[in-house]
Amino acid sequence: MREERGAHAGKDSSVSGKTVRPKRGPTDRSVLDMSARQARAFFLKPESYCRLDLPPYFDFGRLLRPVEKFLTIKPLASLKLKPRDFEDVNYTIYSNKDGRYAWRPFQLIHPVLYVDLAHSMTESIAWAAIRSRFQEFSKDPKIRCLSIPQESLTKKKDQGAQILHWWQGIEQASIDLALDFAYVLHGDITDCYASIYTHSIAWALHGKSTAKAKRRDLSLSGNAIDFRLQNMQHGQTNGIPQGSVLVDLIAEMVLGYADLELSQRLADTKITDFQVLRYRDDYRIFVNDSRAGELILKTLTEVLIALGLKLNASKTTTAQAVIASSIKMDKREWMRRRQSDRNLQKHLLLIHAHGTDFPNGGSLLIALDQFYRRLASRKSVHNPMQLISIAIDIGYNSPRCFPTCAAIVSKLLSKLPTKKEKLVAVDRIRKRLDQLPNNGHLEVWLQRISYCFSPKLTYGDKLCGLVEGKKMNLWNDSWISDTGLKRTVRPNIIVNKKRLKVLRSIVSRAEYALLRTY
Repeated sequence: MREERGAHAGKDSSVSGKTVRPKRGPTDRSVLDMSARQARAFFLKPESYCRLDLPPYFDFGRLLRPVEKFLTIKPLASLKLKPRDFEDVNYTIYSNKDGRYAWRPFQLIHPVLYVDLAHSMTESIAWAAIRSRFQEFSKDPKIRCLSIPQESLTKKKDQGAQILHWWQGIEQASIDLALDFAYVLHGDITDCYASIYTHSIAWALHGKSTAKAKRRDLSLSGNAIDFRLQNMQHGQTNGIPQGSVLVDLIAEMVLGYADLELSQRLADTKITDFQVLRYRDDYRIFVNDSRAGELILKTLTEVLIALGLKLNASKTTTAQAVIASSIKMDKREWMRRRQSDRNLQKHLLLIHAHGTDFPNGGSLLIALDQFYRRLASRKSVHNPMQLISIAIDIGYNSPRCFPTCAAIVSKLLSKLPTKKEKLVAVDRIRKRLDQLPNNGHLEVWLQRISYCFSPKLTYGDKLCGLVEGKKMNLWNDSWISDTGLKRTVRPNIIVNKKRLKVLRSIVSRAEYALLRTY
């Protein structure tokens, strides 16, 4: 019997009336748990290069692979090129943050410069030094960073693993800490990525005195990173390009250094009864004494100012009850509200009302996903144009949600009986979106839902132009004098034509649903 049980190891079995299940392995891993080779492969994944939600026919791996192959044989430093002398080296596409006037510039870093930066950071010595420094940043268990880039070890996308990491590490951990602390204070850095001083990266990795004494020494990994970031930005030292996992880790270097400085300064205050959770530029400070919380917040402000950063006054809150503030207000309100209606239009109007109160909120994404699933099960839909109008207005005012809204619209367009009616609907949507400046990301998704029935429709954004088959220069290549290297940078190949050919008219959940687990 013992031998028989052993032969079935790994499967569910019953021993002494108890069910024994196989242990599940980890579902994700931190980039800091990777070897230099593994980290390089992770950073060069298309999903790591571009964090912006784009339709599945955009495949940056088709571009990154030949560039990486070239630079492995002939490193960029050996070519003596000067990209910093040129403007618009990166391609910028804007995403709206609040449905009004706040814009977040996402940059598709020039692939040559991106691969060069990834190579530099993942050289064995440099990567070992980076990992070692992060260990120092995390020595204080009272100040925890929960935003180190994660790689999914399942079929889930890496961004999905990252979101789940936030949910478990921030929201659920905050609820748990309510047993230990009576108050929590919230803080958020203003325009974090745009405010990071590139020289502070070397301060973070090597200490301020060492970095200043050796500010021209490119053998220091911090200086090497700083140099390459300036190459991407016409020599600018203010701000880092947002939109890739690689640069996310660079931001974590500076913020980890701030964590270390905060820990050292708080040691002098003798405050011991606290816990700080940080996810990127968002802070939660848990205390039992509200005055102690205010002092920690003041100390954090001083640390950030020394790095050229500052807390957003409008998003900084004083002490409040832990449980009540552990879950974001938009999510609490959506849980409180009536979430659906038997009538599809009334259901979507409920979501619209929630989006008006909480534009771009995570709960809005979830509500729209739920509506999409309900809509997908319907064989017929009454008055689809009215529903299209509501969905577009939600996406217009909450552009973060536009991919999900586009999926809903694609389903509704399928209910229109003729191609002519669909084209009229798309034209009306285009005119509505044209009222919003910097609408390139929205155009990309409108093209996604119109392409199947009208592939020749033209749009203004360069990414759309690539899909239309036009030759577009996303990046300024004027600084590349090596003809072999220049040949590797062919923007048109990022559009996978095979995927375009099998594209379905209705956008699937797999194309947008990063938050399903959340």
